[in-house]
Amino acid sequence: MIRLNVFFELKDGVTAAQVKEFSDELVAKSRLDEGNKAYDLFESTTRPGVFMFCETWENDECLDRHSNAPHFTYAVPRIEELSKNGLVVERFEK
Repeated sequence: MIRLNVFFELKDGVTAAQVKEFSDELVAKSRLDEGNKAYDLFESTTRPGVFMFCETWENDECLDRHSNAPHFTYAVPRIEELSKNGLVVERFEK
């Protein structure tokens, strides 16, 4: 089992609504990907403008397919453009 926690902070002037324009579809479609156990986006309540994707995958093969899926390759670069320093990925295994 693989857990990814993916953090990003919005650039000044970018709103949560702008991120959700891309993230809502990414979350919905990713939940349908083979091997996905969970996929959610959280907004920090203590640090304004900070978000975290929490993803759980069955194995690396499923994660690799997801990383090459059209919904991923479309949304992630756009989310990165809205973030200050890109996406920071922390990987955990069980």
